[in-house]
Amino acid sequence: MLSSGIFPSRLKFAEVKPLFKTGEKNNICNYQPISLLTSFSKIFEKVIHKRLIQHINNNQILTATQFGFRYKSSTDLAAYTLTHEILTALNNKITVGGIFCDLHKAFDCVNHNILQSKMVFYGIVGKTGNLIKSYLQDRYQRVVLKKRHNKLLLGMGTNN
Repeated sequence: MLSSGIFPSRLKFAEVKPLFKTGEKNNICNYQPISLLTSFSKIFEKVIHKRLIQHINNNQILTATQFGFRYKSSTDLAAYTLTHEILTALNNKITVGGIFCDLHKAFDCVNHNILQSKMVFYGIVGKTGNLIKSYLQDRYQRVVLKKRHNKLLLGMGTNN
């Protein structure tokens, strides 16, 4: 895969299980879809993740104020940094304003074309870029709705 830049079609499968969050159990919006991938796909993700993080760090692509999904970073550190910046500004009699966005479902709607153009912009090209593009294209999934007496009620679909 790494030398060809192509992810095998037979491994582009996910089993999706709805995970209840909060609220009414009859409301589908209160469930989060969890995609269970093949073990090999998970290993592949870890290998690519390690390479991407190395590329991002070596090329200083992310700013120091990017807290999400980074090593030695957390929401606690983000909250502390924001609070510190606000208090410092107020102590210096500087007006403080803020705009807050609810990104609750942001990762449910990532546009793969925009993601791929961003990857090209940040230098993730060639076989690695092709491999990630191949990984994202023409995937298929099976949704597990209920389990009764060892019989699964399933829905099938594709994710293009």
